[in-house]
Amino acid sequence: MNRFLAALAAALLIAGASADSHALEIGARGAYWFPEISGAVRTITAGIVETDIDLKNTLGVQDENLPFGELFFSFGNSTLRVGFTKLDFTGSRVLNQNITFNGQNFAVAEAVTTDIDISMIDASWQYDILRPSVGVGSVNLGLLLQVKYVDGDVRLTGSATGTAAETFQAPIPMVGAAFGVGLVKNLLRADIRGAGIGFSGNHLVDVEAYASITPFPFVKLQGGYRYLGLQIDEAEILASLRLKGPYAGVQISF
Repeated sequence: MNRFLAALAAALLIAGASADSHALEIGARGAYWFPEISGAVRTITAGIVETDIDLKNTLGVQDENLPFGELFFSFGNSTLRVGFTKLDFTGSRVLNQNITFNGQNFAVAEAVTTDIDISMIDASWQYDILRPSVGVGSVNLGLLLQVKYVDGDVRLTGSATGTAAETFQAPIPMVGAAFGVGLVKNLLRADIRGAGIGFSGNHLVDVEAYASITPFPFVKLQGGYRYLGLQIDEAEILASLRLKGPYAGVQISF
């Protein structure tokens, strides 16, 4: 991890030193996401692997609409981004099976409420390897280096048992690519970008594709689709989460 961060910092310095100082853009982007959720969670207490619990079928976790956003700064062929996504899900279900979570036993017919709270902070650098312009059109193909910090909490509260909770934190380095096509001086655009990694039972994939239209100067309206797949395998918890669905947003830049 330390080597990855050092390499990323060095690359940013080199890119900043060589960038075209006349090609600057700064902006913010926000969106509202409408994903479907699926996944499972299980804990390991005192070396004992406990129940593999399906989030939807067993705990009744519901789909939620979620905001996410980012700040960005472009100079030359480089773009720096800092993003934030907040995942909040709840569920309520009368159990049809016995489950064990973090050493607590929840029995059949017990009413259980579930709360999932995950914050994700992203820092990324995109460097466009290809960026040709053809008349009023343009194309870009770039390399993406990213670090996503994930901070999560899963809590089960039973009507008879009480509350059992488990937390997890992980900084996750990722690598990916970005591709975009612009028309009419970028008044119309289509972009796709994604990054991912897998190591030691952990994996993370975050991909989005979106189209943009510029109805007013400095303002872009966007619509797209995002897929997020996350698995955290730590000493005391194994959590998998998949989110996929459309989103709508707006970008303001200068």
